[in-house]
Amino acid sequence: MKDRDAAAPGSHTEKDRNATPKTPGGQVHLDTSRLVLRAARTEDAESLNEAFKDPEVMRYWSEPAHSSKARTEEWVSGMVGGSQNGLTDFVICLKPDMMSIGKIGVWQDQEIGFLLAKRHWGKGLAFEALQIILPYLFGTAGFSFLTADIDPRNKASEGLLRKVGFELDGYQERSMQIGNEWVDSQYLKLTKARWEQICLGAATDFEKAQAW
Repeated sequence: MKDRDAAAPGSHTEKDRNATPKTPGGQVHLDTSRLVLRAARTEDAESLNEAFKDPEVMRYWSEPAHSSKARTEEWVSGMVGGSQNGLTDFVICLKPDMMSIGKIGVWQDQEIGFLLAKRHWGKGLAFEALQIILPYLFGTAGFSFLTADIDPRNKASEGLLRKVGFELDGYQERSMQIGNEWVDSQYLKLTKARWEQICLGAATDFEKAQAW
């Protein structure tokens, strides 16, 4: 999916920050059974280049596939130096070897983006990453809503976002030029209120199942 910058960061409070699992440097560390979401490090460029150099992975991203490892190093350096690194923007690491296999997060605004190396597709890892980052973004990080900007041809990302509750919020033709190609944008949105309703519904369904 696309990943671009904008303005209007989500609001945060000191109480929320203190409630977040963090490293000694103040950055957030989120765990699932298979993944760790953590701040980007310079050395991540080595493994992340697998994803960024792959034309299929980058087909619907906001820039063409990286033609050199130097470009990935530059990209990762920008993430490492970003103010949201390890706060709302994360590298996805796979347990147990902790290799970085992708990225997910919000950078500077309320727009979420994610990317995963191709050999890890089809395993539910992107969904797992969303399942751990959404409670954090709507809780500790203080966002009232999240948006996504996807190429309408990117049905996999659209399906995944709809699965966690995102809804269509707009459409724009020729919104961005990527290489020599102009692409359209399909905008999706998930509010905290809707996400909480979805979570409540899931909990209610589980309780009903337990009753049987």
